[in-house]
Amino acid sequence: MTVQRLPLPQLLEQPLEFVLSPPAWRFYLIHSLVLLASLVAVGVSLWDAQTGFGLIHWVGLIFGGTVLLLSLWPASWSRQRLINLAFDSEHLYLVNGSDKQAVALPRERVRAVNKGKLPGHDGAIIAFTLDLSLNEQELATIHETLGTQAEDRFKLDDDCYRFGFVGNWQPRRVLLATISVLAPAVVIDANDQPVDDDDDDWDD
Repeated sequence: MTVQRLPLPQLLEQPLEFVLSPPAWRFYLIHSLVLLASLVAVGVSLWDAQTGFGLIHWVGLIFGGTVLLLSLWPASWSRQRLINLAFDSEHLYLVNGSDKQAVALPRERVRAVNKGKLPGHDGAIIAFTLDLSLNEQELATIHETLGTQAEDRFKLDDDCYRFGFVGNWQPRRVLLATISVLAPAVVIDANDQPVDDDDDDWDD
């Protein structure tokens, strides 16, 4: 088996060609705006409720306070938690940013890059998928590390499985151009049929 686990901090110490994480300026700007909005919501609710608490004040205080606490949680400001893919000249790394774990496999295991957008199991839009050559033991190791479960729609045959990745706020054209170096690119739709790739306006 050539699939190996490694801690995310160790992976990030290596020279990598690409890491799929949110751009720093977008990430910190959005978190700052959410923090500011939740702080304003709590402040306005408390100020407006000086003559008595009404339902709207409780709603602003509870929901604004909850978002504020989540915004102040230090882990919320870590871009590493959203990393899901990286690669260098020899290896592809599938990353579980929340658990700070990754699995490495040879880049030649990538059969194809599928650039069509698909719905994910949690409602997130999958920006692209990678078809990887894996045996059952390797696939089980990857799912265990990523904290995911195998889905029938992504199992292509006995030794090939399709993994989906969200765009992580990356501009679509730049992201797909970067990923296309991994393998020949094809475009699929939600029914697993080839389509023309002329929709470039979903993220930039």
